[in-house]
Amino acid sequence: MKMTRNKHRFIHLQNAIFYILFALVIGLLAFFSRQFSYQADWTYGNRNSLSSTTQTLVSSLAEPLKFVAYVPDNPALQEQLRRLIAKYQRIRGDIRLEFVNPDLDPVRARQDGVQYAGQMAIHLGARSEVIDSASEQVIANALQRMSRGAERLVVFLEGHDERDPLAEHSAGLAQFVTLLSRNGFQVQPHNLVRSQSVPDNARFLVIAAPRKDLLPGEVQVITDYVEQGGNLLWLHDPDSSESLGPLADLLGIQLGGGTVVDANEHLHALLGIDHPALVPVVDYGRSVLAEQLTGSQSLFPFATRVARSPQPGEGALVMQVDEFLNTLPNSWLESGPVEGSIDYVEDDGDQLGPISIGLALTRLLETPEGEVPPASPEGASGQGESSAPQQQRIVVVGDSDFMLNASIGRGVNVDLATNIFNWLSDDDNLLNIKASAAPDTTLEMSETLTLVLATFFLLALPIILLAAGMIIWLRRRRR
Repeated sequence: MKMTRNKHRFIHLQNAIFYILFALVIGLLAFFSRQFSYQADWTYGNRNSLSSTTQTLVSSLAEPLKFVAYVPDNPALQEQLRRLIAKYQRIRGDIRLEFVNPDLDPVRARQDGVQYAGQMAIHLGARSEVIDSASEQVIANALQRMSRGAERLVVFLEGHDERDPLAEHSAGLAQFVTLLSRNGFQVQPHNLVRSQSVPDNARFLVIAAPRKDLLPGEVQVITDYVEQGGNLLWLHDPDSSESLGPLADLLGIQLGGGTVVDANEHLHALLGIDHPALVPVVDYGRSVLAEQLTGSQSLFPFATRVARSPQPGEGALVMQVDEFLNTLPNSWLESGPVEGSIDYVEDDGDQLGPISIGLALTRLLETPEGEVPPASPEGASGQGESSAPQQQRIVVVGDSDFMLNASIGRGVNVDLATNIFNWLSDDDNLLNIKASAAPDTTLEMSETLTLVLATFFLLALPIILLAAGMIIWLRRRRR
């Protein structure tokens, strides 16, 4: 092929165009890599990303969020904190992170309540809280407490052999109460004989399955509290006192009649249930209390029926009733004692399921004509004060055992119980907020596999290494 001057010019032009296009492509790649980023978390359970519920919590915050880390001027530590807070900034771009050396600025550290280096102050609007750990669970709990605006006081009725909210034994509620305390609740036992009233600053009253009868005067105080619009959580067991009948009549509901059982052996094997009176619930209707729990089972030991009355009395309150806890169709209400082998016998008064064991009741509170409707307490629902009419909320559950230390960790009991408390305290924006742990952070092995590994590493491997050493030593001596 003969090269002419024109062909040389054409080749030079081609090369020039190639280099120009190559430089343009490199420049565009650099531009787009700076403007746009893509990250993927391929760990099992996405443990290097925020859990979906924490993302929901951060997205629901209506006020500016700022993290102030009080750490020394350590570039490596600061870079680690930047990567941690970047997970939150990917959810909300307006989240800020600031570093302050407490040794160089002790005045600001005291203003934020920081006591020593390594602590972090979280500012949500005008509220702030200091934390010692930057783990997702600790930050989520702090955000929940601050988003409430103020600590929620919840009073537990005492003096009638109720469930003890502070007891750490299996029949107490200490584990759940500890969780509530981390999330901004203040739990306080309350004796009506001493005070003759429910505290005005209490978000709601809890009646946790009293086994001794209440005095008529105490029942009157509770019914007056409910008539005036107080929120209430009423837990009623099959062996609970029947002295609160006037309260049931006021609410227009029926309680008791036996113990709910489910003798389906296949279901027991599937869920690891060892007693027919330990009843699973997977049907929550369309209730906001369990919107994210559909398909997950909560477990209720020795529950009883809670249902709306077909013909409420003349003095009953007009309330909207939601049956949000219903047992499976093959369950029934056993009218006799739950002992030995039990069978459904209609002639004995047994009632075939599904059985309602949980009700949520609501009503809008009326205000006198020309009067401004009562405002929600500051911070309620994370929105501060509101001029909307106040809604009374009551939850009645035919079981107290699902909240006990022995059962709170089973199924989704803790999530359901937390939702009930958030809903009754008017913190709707915190419903279904929870932190999930990665499922592969622990290694579970059978006893056989553990024995095999222990034998290999503690016995066989040392013998093999010792034998190899002896063989090498003998070979060298023969040379």
